Amino acid sequence: MTVDERIAAARLWAAHRAPYLASAVFALRPVYLEAATDPPVPDPEFRAFPTDTRWNLHVDPGTALATPVEEIGWWMLHHVGHLVRGHAARSPVRPGPGAEAHRWNQAADAEINDDLEAERLPGPAGVLSPSALGLPVNRTAEEYVPMLDVLADALGNGGRALSEAIDCGSAVDGMDRSYQDTGSGDGLTHLDRELLERSIAAGIQDRISARSEIPSGWRRWATERTRPAIDWRARLGAMIRRGLSTTAGQVDFSYARPSRRAGAYHGVIPPAMVRPAPDTVLVIDTSGSVTNDVLRLLLAEVTGIARPSGRLRAICCDVAAHPVQTVRRAADIELTGGGGTDMRAGLTAAAALRPRPDLIVVLTDGETPWPEHRPPAHTVVCLIGDGGHAPAWASVARIPEGARR
Repeated sequence: MTVDERIAAARLWAAHRAPYLASAVFALRPVYLEAATDPPVPDPEFRAFPTDTRWNLHVDPGTALATPVEEIGWWMLHHVGHLVRGHAARSPVRPGPGAEAHRWNQAADAEINDDLEAERLPGPAGVLSPSALGLPVNRTAEEYVPMLDVLADALGNGGRALSEAIDCGSAVDGMDRSYQDTGSGDGLTHLDRELLERSIAAGIQDRISARSEIPSGWRRWATERTRPAIDWRARLGAMIRRGLSTTAGQVDFSYARPSRRAGAYHGVIPPAMVRPAPDTVLVIDTSGSVTNDVLRLLLAEVTGIARPSGRLRAICCDVAAHPVQTVRRAADIELTGGGGTDMRAGLTAAAALRPRPDLIVVLTDGETPWPEHRPPAHTVVCLIGDGGHAPAWASVARIPEGARR
């Protein structure tokens, strides 16, 4: 069987074993590398048939001839997982080889391989398996990274490794490899990939509706991929108004307004019930990782909602909180700072203000440590971009990084 025939047979095997990914398997474009020897011999660097972000499957002839068709098909399904789930775009890895790149590859593999095992498709020898390592299944790559760090330290003390050092290509981390220069400039365009992903997600949803068995990871991905986009302005506005209304709904007694029923109390003047105007504090990430244009846009949105309801104060924060500013409009806020990022300092400063704020709105990209405990005031986090994270105790509105009017 020739290399072409083995790749064709592997496609058919993969499409048969996971029909909901058949269109993705057939979208992979084999790029045949030049054999280093004649006759060709297997090259360990290409044992995983590494794939790039343009859906090019790099095939070393010696490796393809020595690898069973079923194993080649397994790698095809594996790489489809990296590509469709956007591991390259999600990667925190900086350019250059190292332990960080290897750990992200392992974590992304763990996210995919548990779904393949759920289809009774165990991986080749040396491939990372969450269940075999005693890790929970159905987690994301971001969740697996710290788990693998801890496990690697524990196993390393005993002289063992988590798994073999396998490179899945730029499909997992977005960093080009030297071999991609060989005919890999072609491939799927961004529009091609978008249409393909939508088709795959719709097909998975159809199978879910028909009560077909679909692994949990693919169910989660398809649900998120087909979820209607929510206008971030509407979501942000709803969260801020909810926080304001919760505070405004709290009533108290005050002698600033005597009760109209004072005469009924035999000369004793009781206080009247009052509804306080909510006091809002903005904590603004000015570390430099968020552009001033996006911050200005968000400040205009937030102040337009919050200011009519009461006092508005702003605290700029990088690694430390800067002096508080009391403002009437977004243009009055001076964006100061530019160091690292630590929103703990900003939230601590906001909670210490007097009078104490009723609502705290944080504007950040989420690349920061957070306090372990909830501040005393209701907190809304405007999370800018696709990265970063917010604490579980906060209300969160995800803002596109390229947000514009």
